[in-house]
Amino acid sequence: MSKNIIGVAVIAVIYFCIFIVLFSPSLYTAWLYLVSRYTKVRRAGLLRLALTTFSINMIVVVFLYHLAFNHFLAYKVAEKDAAAAHAIENAIVSQENFFTAHGRYYPVGPVRGPYRDDHGLTVEKDVILQVEPHWDKVSHKETFKAYAVHVLGKDIAVSDGDRKVQKSPADSNKSAAIRSKLLNSVK
Repeated sequence: MSKNIIGVAVIAVIYFCIFIVLFSPSLYTAWLYLVSRYTKVRRAGLLRLALTTFSINMIVVVFLYHLAFNHFLAYKVAEKDAAAAHAIENAIVSQENFFTAHGRYYPVGPVRGPYRDDHGLTVEKDVILQVEPHWDKVSHKETFKAYAVHVLGKDIAVSDGDRKVQKSPADSNKSAAIRSKLLNSVK
């Protein structure tokens, strides 16, 4: 509980500092306007200057907000999700090679990368991977399930018995449970 409170407080201080930096021209002109109201020397046009500066400042802030959240952040999240999918693909190849040599699949993790094992499995940094072998009752053969998530990613990469990598949406209950399990297992 105290970790959450401290985390929220740190984030609030960071956002407050960003607010001060981005709106410093507007704050300065508003301060000039307020000081001119309480002095004997009146300067005409300071209110118009303060409003114009605030308007320009708002346009710049909206532009920076859209640039950061729509272009850079979305690109980085997709990159992190691709790293999780790549870990699943690598796990499939490693499991298939181990199965051809030994006739069974081996369990992995959950492990947090960077990770490398003797069977050729490599996991990138901050990717959490878990592989669970199990018996498929429908097809009557041994198979495995693999789950991977990047610590900063959004979606979970999943591979069931069909050996295909699928993205599980982040808003489903099953995905939330798997993500929570993986993140809490490798702190």
